[in-house]
Amino acid sequence: MKTDPIDAIRIAQVFYLQDPQPQVQLNETVQQLRVICRQYQHWTALYGETQLHFRAVLDLLFPGYDKAFQKVCTRTSLELLSRFPTPAELLAADPEEVLKLLLCNRRGQVWNETKLQQLLEIARHSLPDLHGIEAQKVVLKQYIHLLKTYQDCMNDLLQSMQTLAESMETYHLLRTIPGVGPLTASMLIAEIGDIKRFPSVKQLTAFAGLDSAVHESGTFKSKKNRISKRGSSYLRTALYQATVAAISKQVHGPRNSTLFQFYQQKRNEGKSAKVAIVAASHKLLRIIFGMWNSGRAFFADY
Repeated sequence: MKTDPIDAIRIAQVFYLQDPQPQVQLNETVQQLRVICRQYQHWTALYGETQLHFRAVLDLLFPGYDKAFQKVCTRTSLELLSRFPTPAELLAADPEEVLKLLLCNRRGQVWNETKLQQLLEIARHSLPDLHGIEAQKVVLKQYIHLLKTYQDCMNDLLQSMQTLAESMETYHLLRTIPGVGPLTASMLIAEIGDIKRFPSVKQLTAFAGLDSAVHESGTFKSKKNRISKRGSSYLRTALYQATVAAISKQVHGPRNSTLFQFYQQKRNEGKSAKVAIVAASHKLLRIIFGMWNSGRAFFADY
């Protein structure tokens, strides 16, 4: 038995009036973009999990290595570890051979020579776990192979995504919003598909799961309302990522002053950073709805 009054009315209208709203079919390009974007998100999650396991093994084999490479999973770093997975092997290597590997990162000669000296200094003071070290080296190399495979596959998906998205006018429209990059613009189009599917911004907000969830059943009514998180989690993620990028401060101020001011207003009202970002994501979605319907590019006072 359905006791939530709003949902009960909606169900009754569809059942008794036999008046369901026609569904707008997505075109083939959008459907392909959606598949690729969602797969990219899955691969990104797997890649992140693999990095955690890789770093756990690396900390045993070569403690302190991450002090030299802030991003230990770059191609140059992985190639270096594939050849010299332990401090002892790095110290025993020909410095010119190590330098040649480092130069693949396309930094200058001086930068790489400094990096080489830093690596050697770290290796001299590193104290690896010598228990099962040969097995650990095998595992590390397997993780390196796996990480490279993920990187190649993600790059292929990203290129396919970019090609499909750039063929759409909406993509270029959304890219005028400061904070919306190539990836988030592609994800927004893939999930929203066609703005005509949503007669109002309220329906689009519900689809993104950013509407308030009223916890109500029978005579019970919750005093705390949170976002419903129904609908597309992929769209919600894209909005959140775009909002974080938009409110980030650059040398000359925030990337998107409109969203930053709204975010700051919520913070001044006592809202937590996360709640304020969600509120700003909601505002971003309203901006997108207006832009997409009107075909007008973003402007600061939107």
